[in-house]
Amino acid sequence: MSKQKLVRLRPVAVMTAVLLALGAAAAPTQAAPEKPTPEFIQAGLDRRAEIPLGGDFKPDPKEPAFVAVGAGGRILLSRDDGRTWKQVFFGHPGSDHGTWATSSVAYTDGVFAVSIGWTQPGTWLASEDGERWRHLTAGKTVLAPGKDPSVMPTLMGLAGGKGAFVSAGYTEMAASPDLGQTFTKFNISQSFKNDPLGRKLNTHHVRPIYCGDASGRFLAVGDDRTPENPRFGNLFASDDLGKTWKWLETKLLDEQCRGRRGCETNGRLVVVVDALGANAFVSADAGDTWEGPFPTGIERVMLSVVGEEFWLVGPKAARASADGKTWRDLPAGIPAGKILASPGGTLVNVSPSRNTILRSEDGGRTWTEVHSFTMETQYVHGSQGLRDVAFGLIAPAPAGK
Repeated sequence: MSKQKLVRLRPVAVMTAVLLALGAAAAPTQAAPEKPTPEFIQAGLDRRAEIPLGGDFKPDPKEPAFVAVGAGGRILLSRDDGRTWKQVFFGHPGSDHGTWATSSVAYTDGVFAVSIGWTQPGTWLASEDGERWRHLTAGKTVLAPGKDPSVMPTLMGLAGGKGAFVSAGYTEMAASPDLGQTFTKFNISQSFKNDPLGRKLNTHHVRPIYCGDASGRFLAVGDDRTPENPRFGNLFASDDLGKTWKWLETKLLDEQCRGRRGCETNGRLVVVVDALGANAFVSADAGDTWEGPFPTGIERVMLSVVGEEFWLVGPKAARASADGKTWRDLPAGIPAGKILASPGGTLVNVSPSRNTILRSEDGGRTWTEVHSFTMETQYVHGSQGLRDVAFGLIAPAPAGK
């Protein structure tokens, strides 16, 4: 449900609201079953089959918009700089590991795309006007032999750039360079079995990142799941819009970055923060070489890109940096979660553990709750809030919307 009256939240009030929302999210009105029934699973598959195919999008990037996404394939849209929001799509309730788990939204060339599905074959939905959502694919390419063409490989996230959408999940990447008309696949395990440098591939979750138009490169960052104290992980790069990938050497990160809390780019620099967020590492050449560690002065953080800056938000403090090397204090009380700025400077905040959207017009000093929604109670194990938010220019709303 959407809140009609905006409530002004001071920093202390923001944290109180977040804690209350966390409590509400943790205590649904009825107990969720231990496992989804066969009927529940089939209903989710049937819902996916109802969605029309795409591949014929007609981008007309004229109006600015935010799109936020969360569990169940929930898609929320704002056309007025984040002041008001409406739900434009919902798929099916479920766990945050499953057919309708939803982890990211990407944007390129007038089209938003949303990645859905975790540990199971996924779905890519897309829209050029933010209102009508279809499968990204035109259905010409079958990525899983013998399966419906709308079924995508298992995925952790989606990145967009130069008219292409690129996904990564575990060991398999997929990409569309032409807004869903055609697709390619690339398997890390098969392609890097015999590494000339003698490295052993050991990765699990893999997340894609677009490095910006200056390089045109996509990165894919993988966790290291060795039994010992985890190293940075694995890093892959594609310079042909996700069609082929190379395995980058990350000696500095392997030696000094113990685990990874986040990896983001502002289009000029790529910044990695370690498992605690206490140290940052910086690349100015889209991942080929790295500098660091640079102390951040904060721990237990979430990393976001806000305009040209990198923001680290922890439970007690927040800091920002334009270069990943020197960090400054941010206003107290900035809420945890994903933070994104519009070109005009408006900040929008979402979190997997909340069913609200927060907005700030003064650089994060004060926040307003601008939207809330009701979370489903059918098999909703795990986080049911909003996981990601993106900004872009899209076509005007169709007549009657």
